[in-house]
Amino acid sequence: MSKKLDASLKKIEKLFQKMYEKGINPNPKEKRWSENTRDTYSEMFKAFARDYHEAYGIADVTKMTDEGKINQLIQRRIDNFHNGKTNEASNLKTLLASMKSFNLGTEKTNIFKKSFSVGNPDEIRKDLKEQNVYRSSKTTPIMRATPNECQSVLDNIKNNGYKTDTREVAYHVGKIAMLTGGRITSILKLRANDFVIDKKTNEIQFVKDKGGLTRSVKIGRDTAEYLENLRQGKKETQQIFSTVRTKRNKGTFKPVKELRKEVERIVSNAGKHLDRTVKATIRGKDGKPKTVDVKQKFTPHSFRKSFALDRTTYYFQKFDSKNAINNYVARRVQEDKKLKEKLDKLRDRTNKDRTTDRDLKPIEYAIFFASVDLGHFRNDVITAYYTTYKEVMTYAQEEGML
Repeated sequence: MSKKLDASLKKIEKLFQKMYEKGINPNPKEKRWSENTRDTYSEMFKAFARDYHEAYGIADVTKMTDEGKINQLIQRRIDNFHNGKTNEASNLKTLLASMKSFNLGTEKTNIFKKSFSVGNPDEIRKDLKEQNVYRSSKTTPIMRATPNECQSVLDNIKNNGYKTDTREVAYHVGKIAMLTGGRITSILKLRANDFVIDKKTNEIQFVKDKGGLTRSVKIGRDTAEYLENLRQGKKETQQIFSTVRTKRNKGTFKPVKELRKEVERIVSNAGKHLDRTVKATIRGKDGKPKTVDVKQKFTPHSFRKSFALDRTTYYFQKFDSKNAINNYVARRVQEDKKLKEKLDKLRDRTNKDRTTDRDLKPIEYAIFFASVDLGHFRNDVITAYYTTYKEVMTYAQEEGML
């Protein structure tokens, strides 16, 4: 790698870190970034800088300001989308968010000692719309897996290949993701005081988990013991995976970012038997329907999608009567007052275009509480990218739950 490019990439990292520390955000109405958002934006913008360097030989990010060259790189991604690489829609959305943040960062921080802009995100968004580049659940390359499919991946990790510390991490982290809906990065960043384990029931309680809620879930004795062993000797605020024995040649421990990449690779390889190609319809640049082949692969995020399916099915079974729904809602709202606000917003959206109001259906309540468990609080997000009523019904019937 060019030394100048390497220096630019390091400065990009510093800029996003400084924005994270100071709470600088292009949208003042949004809450402060999470560590995940900071890392995602940083990695996405660094990848764009590498592409710019590879295409035009320019290594200094302060000179990556030619809008014509930038638009050529964007157009290449747009063309990839229309040729079947549909994940580019999501990539472009994240890239533009990171680009807008980066441009603000050059103005609000002193990392580069001057203010400059890389591209025009707002104009590029208009171009994406004109060329019909939209993110859609039907075109995502990330597989929606069932719990049984997830278990087959975990079995492959555990039983195939050499036993290594990293594979052990991948197995247990994958299992926790499947049972809790947690993101892989968030699990790898767990601190000693983030959870409590009941050794009798093998339940783990996450303290102030997603959405600020505290909840419990059974994870099995092997994973409970694994987490307890990792926590031994750690300070309360120390990350439990920070001293996993996955060392570099020079003897230092791998950071979470690198460990996550290895976990993703192990999980994806263990799930290759589930890879499939599906037909999806998108709108071409001319606006006409176009069928493309979408290659769907099992990734760590598939564990989270499986949790959504399983959890929605659980709630749907639980809500077998109006009385059961009312009692459960009353208890949950009593535990967390903000749930009432979220439910009221959902009811308002549901009745927005109706002449007479109706209550939510049992499946809508089920999807809502699954969304709470996932930390989204949005039914439309769940039905678009995680699971649907039809998938819940199919899963429940196949498992003999209905």
